[in-house]
Amino acid sequence: PLFSGTLTPAERMFEQMFSGSGITSVPENIFGNLTGDGTPNMFLRTFYNCANLTTVGGPLFSGTLTPAESMFGSTFSDTAITSIPADLFAGIQGAPAESMFGSTFAHTAITSIPANLFAGIRGAPANSMFASTFYNTAITSIPDGLFARIQGTPASSMFRGTFSGTAITEIPADLFAGIRGAPAAEMFSSTFSGCDQLQSIPENLFAGIQGAPAEWMFSWTFDSCSELQSIPENLFAGISGPVAYGMFELTFSGCTSLTGPSARTNGQYLYEIWPNVPSLQTYMGATGLSDYDQIPSNWK
Repeated sequence: PLFSGTLTPAERMFEQMFSGSGITSVPENIFGNLTGDGTPNMFLRTFYNCANLTTVGGPLFSGTLTPAESMFGSTFSDTAITSIPADLFAGIQGAPAESMFGSTFAHTAITSIPANLFAGIRGAPANSMFASTFYNTAITSIPDGLFARIQGTPASSMFRGTFSGTAITEIPADLFAGIRGAPAAEMFSSTFSGCDQLQSIPENLFAGIQGAPAEWMFSWTFDSCSELQSIPENLFAGISGPVAYGMFELTFSGCTSLTGPSARTNGQYLYEIWPNVPSLQTYMGATGLSDYDQIPSNWK
């Protein structure tokens, strides 16, 4: 380890420590024994932009830490790593913290996600907790139960851009099964945008979301998913109430392979439920939809 003995966590403790350096690998337990309350930004951009970094050992440290705000923000972003050790975050135990995994692995060459990567994270969602975590990576699938221990009311931007720009072909049906309650602003904004190999959406993907619309709640969620084939009926069945600004902004824009009807709830089209909305461009370019010609201009 880089440090012997036990270290007391401190805010910004390892922020940018190796950022932009020429290191090629990270050994397991590099930070020695860390135990106690995690601190904000303690691993923020620690290995960010290490262009020659290809391998990472796990766990990063021995001991146990509680989650903290932006704890692993961009930690390995913009590196050349191709895989993630299953026990990389083995010492993290507790409830999610705001932005704690923001852009952690963004812009890397990783091809898969260990199923138990976040096994120690359990509790109610936090704002931006997984914002852009795997953005623009080479992952081809999402393991079942990846967020299984996160259970509670939606938080704003909780999954904003999480899997955007990846090569996934399908989404586990239970991916968000523990998220239950009223919508939050931007909660699924751009979550799967640009996933141009995604072909289907589980019909109960958002089944736990029940309540009045929130601003930008599903904005850009499936934008530019050009291989997406259809929209399951009742995908948004739990949403009812007054219009919220941008709530379905560009949700299926650029989904050029879509066929069948546009999104419906119990047989009623979204644009019939909420006819008077500002221009959303929800279905812009999705001309293969069976009802495309009757979709009002403010929805396309």
